[in-house]
Amino acid sequence: MNLRSVPVALCALCVSVATGLVFADAPFSPLGTEGRREVKAGSLYAPLPSAQSVLDRYAEVSGQRAHLPHHTSITIRGRYQDPANKIEASTISYTTKDCVTLQSYRLSDGRNGANGYDGHIGWTLGLSGKPVIQTGNIARSMARDADMYYHLHVLRYFKQMDVVGVEEFHGHTCYHLKGVNNWNEPNEQFYDKSSGLLIGYKFNTAWRGGNGDADNVFEEYKPFDGILFATKETDHDGKDMTLSFIDSVTFDDVKLSDLDPPAAVKTKLAETGNH
Repeated sequence: MNLRSVPVALCALCVSVATGLVFADAPFSPLGTEGRREVKAGSLYAPLPSAQSVLDRYAEVSGQRAHLPHHTSITIRGRYQDPANKIEASTISYTTKDCVTLQSYRLSDGRNGANGYDGHIGWTLGLSGKPVIQTGNIARSMARDADMYYHLHVLRYFKQMDVVGVEEFHGHTCYHLKGVNNWNEPNEQFYDKSSGLLIGYKFNTAWRGGNGDADNVFEEYKPFDGILFATKETDHDGKDMTLSFIDSVTFDDVKLSDLDPPAAVKTKLAETGNH
């Protein structure tokens, strides 16, 4: 699972699978890390670190490397806000070590929706009550987002990932990583050069019906059982902006009943021969 602030995103009033982390359509450097250099004012060129070393450092400083393998499930409770459309929702996400997840939300007016991945099949259930079985690259993204240990093996999901430089990203001096994932979608990642923490992503959502250029910005890291989570996430999709917040994180408390799909989804799965 991409340990974002709240791994439930509402898009057009339904859950849109984005977790760890949803990825970008930006050009990446065809060069490997060998031979590239970081520019430092008033000094000689210094070598850039490898993508693997930047990712490993985040796994270490966030506490995931030391603590996450001891857990078999995560429950995250939080809130979602879409200020422009005056939408507020409570959110809850269950994820297990077997790459099974169920994420749900409830609006302030009582309406609700959900999405999930059972280890093989992804589905979404919007406010209309009509379930959709996800296929293709959206299903692949859902499978990645359901990986509870994603940040311990990020490059498993990428054909290529390089550190292309050091630059400012939302007030932080960051190592800038660019890559292409296994389903041919580019993505950019930004890790604070000093702290090692993940600061954000840049990507493009057009391939899944979004507005185009997008980013996620992660802030207000707080520890839960020794693991740092970004408890505030700001998402931009074109001109749209939404906010997600974490209120609590608990471990090893997910029950089978928590992962049970809604009745409408079960019916749809049976109709399509997927369950």
